[in-house]
Amino acid sequence: MSPSAPPPPTPGDAAPAQTDAIPHTDGDRIVDGSGRPVVWRGVAFGNQVWQHRALPLSDHAEIDFQRVHEMGMNAVRFYMFAGTFEDEAAPGVFKDAGWRWLDDNVAWARKQGVSLILNMHVPPGGFQSNGEGHALWDVPSNQDRLVALWRAIAQRYAHEPVVAAYDLLNEPGVSRAKSQWLSLANRIVRAIREVDPRHIVIVERVNSIAGKWTNDAEMNFVRVDDANVVYTFHFYEPFAYTHQFASWVHLGEGGPYPDETRVARQGDNQWLGIAAFESPTLPPGDSPWTHSAGPRLSVGDARVKVGHLSLVAANLGEGRAFFDDLVVEEFDPAGKRTGEILRVDLRDLGGWSFWTANGSGHAGVSSEGHGAGGMGGLSITGTSGDANLGSWQNEFIPRPGYAYALSGWMQGRALPAGARVQIRLDFLGSSTPVLPRNRAYLESELDRYLRWGREHHVPLFLGEFGLNRPCFAEGRGGLAWVADMLDLAEAHRLSFTYHDYHEDAFGLYAGSGPVDPARANRPLIDLFTNKLR
Repeated sequence: MSPSAPPPPTPGDAAPAQTDAIPHTDGDRIVDGSGRPVVWRGVAFGNQVWQHRALPLSDHAEIDFQRVHEMGMNAVRFYMFAGTFEDEAAPGVFKDAGWRWLDDNVAWARKQGVSLILNMHVPPGGFQSNGEGHALWDVPSNQDRLVALWRAIAQRYAHEPVVAAYDLLNEPGVSRAKSQWLSLANRIVRAIREVDPRHIVIVERVNSIAGKWTNDAEMNFVRVDDANVVYTFHFYEPFAYTHQFASWVHLGEGGPYPDETRVARQGDNQWLGIAAFESPTLPPGDSPWTHSAGPRLSVGDARVKVGHLSLVAANLGEGRAFFDDLVVEEFDPAGKRTGEILRVDLRDLGGWSFWTANGSGHAGVSSEGHGAGGMGGLSITGTSGDANLGSWQNEFIPRPGYAYALSGWMQGRALPAGARVQIRLDFLGSSTPVLPRNRAYLESELDRYLRWGREHHVPLFLGEFGLNRPCFAEGRGGLAWVADMLDLAEAHRLSFTYHDYHEDAFGLYAGSGPVDPARANRPLIDLFTNKLR
């Protein structure tokens, strides 16, 4: 079947009268055919898109739409892989099996009163979120294929009210400039409108540009040339918490939520020259794992806003420094120890930034670690000037009048004379208010997106938010984070879908085979049910 040929009709195509039930936008709201507000409260079906499953039959079944409905949800953000509809060897030849699978899901959703938000998660050219998939942007034929596929989808479901919206592309990661997405998004919208003038189109902000994840004054949103559009963003803040132990971003333990001592956001750090410079150093040559008990550093300067961990490794030459097992202790103004505020087991570089004064050296992960089992640590080598590893993931908020001490373990190998290896606590300033990890921080971060929607008077959709499974371990506060996010969404009448329903990392149900109720995150499911029903 060629891209220009219409796909086989569905029952919805034969019922144009149903189009009154298709939601649309009205200013900054989503409304139904009678003008009543519509708020999507749902979850994502991942559909094993990361495994490139053309027919992900084990991801979910008809009963899972019933489970979604029973949680009080009314929507599913439905992830799609372009390979479900066409093969790389035959681009533009749409596969009947893919259409039948999608039709089945439309029927299941209709039966349970659940809307489907069709989301292109893995387009021709590749998955975007990790800064990959540049073939979508640099190979024009991939863009042509994506435009043709969306036109075919829109033509097939033009009269289907169960399909609530077309979510054009997940987390676009352009190769050169934000304008690349604006241009392609406008092309897709025009193609959709040729066959479907009614359905909402969802346009996501740019996720990254040439592998850089920074935001511009518009929070990387783009405005397309169409009125019936909802703009979407994703929310995983603070990232060090939501993605703790996530293998694909190499983050370790990320602490609890809420945590009034841990920095969630600050502006540009300001070097104040206040640091534990007297911390122990290693001698030249080889040294075994050595415990470093740093001196107490008191907060006596009003400019101090952030406590920062530094692994110093200056002038190493061909030598190598190893670090592991860091602990920060707090002492009250009378000198009494109040307890540990941080304990960090160093196993990967996630959450650490390597700084070097002259560009020399590099940091890495070592299989050699301190303590039982020697599970590994961090290492630095090859520096010919000042250098250190600094942890943005484990910054904390020091209290005025209190003192803090950083201790840990370090080891040297072939260190030359003049090398400086130490574990050092730094106190930094900040150009903007430092926010702790709590609900007020979440609301502040959320408002950065909502403000853009208010300024442009357009509806917004929280397309993804969620937590890696370790966040729900005892004491880590995963349920509190989700509860706060649900309350904030409700307060702002913000449509949302949680990521996601069935996967090992973020899923309400763990596993990669058929959904197994025995592997459910039952407390989280109960939370959704109690909040939404």
